[in-house]
Amino acid sequence: MSRAHRSTRLGLVVAFAVLALSVPAGLAQTPVASPVAGDGPHPAHIHAGTCVELGDIVAPLSDVVDLEAGSGEQVGATTAQPVKVGATVVDLSLEEIIAGAYAINVHLSAEDIGEYIACGDIGGVVITDYDNRSELNIGLQELNDSGHVGTVWLGDDGDQTIIEIILIEPEELD
Repeated sequence: MSRAHRSTRLGLVVAFAVLALSVPAGLAQTPVASPVAGDGPHPAHIHAGTCVELGDIVAPLSDVVDLEAGSGEQVGATTAQPVKVGATVVDLSLEEIIAGAYAINVHLSAEDIGEYIACGDIGGVVITDYDNRSELNIGLQELNDSGHVGTVWLGDDGDQTIIEIILIEPEELD
C-alpha cells in the first residue's frame, strides 16, 4: 500500500476515532440512530461465531450511515462512489477480538434487525503500521441480496480496538 494511501486512510480512521473518543466512554459502544436520510442507518455488532452460525452479540457497534446524505458538503468528483461508514471504539483488545472467534454483522435497520445485509468473519493477516500498532482488515460479504459489500478495519489501541466499517453498493457503480 502506498504511503499516501495509507496516510489518507489513517487520517480518516483518526478522524472517526477522535469523534468516537469525544463521546463519554459509557456511550462509545452504544449504537445511536443517526438522523441521516437515505438508505440506513444500519445497526452493526460483533457476534460470537461465524457468519454461517452467528452467536450472541459481544459488542454493539455504531450504526453504519450514508455519508452522501449526511450534513457534510460534497467535494471533488461528483462521480465518486458513495460509501456508508460506521466507526466505534470497543473495550476489547485486538488480540481478544481475534482470539474470540467472532464475526461482524450489519443489519438492514433497527426496525428490521433480523434482516442481515453484510457479514465478515474476523480473521486474516495482522499487519503493523508505521507507529508499530497492529491492524487487521476483513471483508464483508453480501447477505440476502442486499447489494452491500465492504471492509472493516480493526486497529489496536491498547485495551481497546478502533473499528471502522465501510459499505458500498456495487450495483451503483457506473
